[in-house]
Amino acid sequence: MKNILTSIDDTVEIRVKDYGIGIAKEYHEKIFEKFYRIDKARSRANGGSGLGLAIVKDIVELHNGKISIESEQGKGAEFIIKLPNQS
Repeated sequence: MKNILTSIDDTVEIRVKDYGIGIAKEYHEKIFEKFYRIDKARSRANGGSGLGLAIVKDIVELHNGKISIESEQGKGAEFIIKLPNQS
């Protein structure tokens, strides 16, 4: 996993990247929805409730920011959080 923090003018950008299996483009918008799981075979008993990214999105938006993803299957995923720079 790789994390990068950058400050550009009036925006702070946080990037979190992993080198896992990646996420297909068709799921990019849905993964931020509450209780959404890409792998329908996974149950709560196997880990994950589908709330993590929804909570992150809510927190980011409460701070007037935006979250997005850049990913393709087989090449990992990178989450980009942009927040207003208030310094």
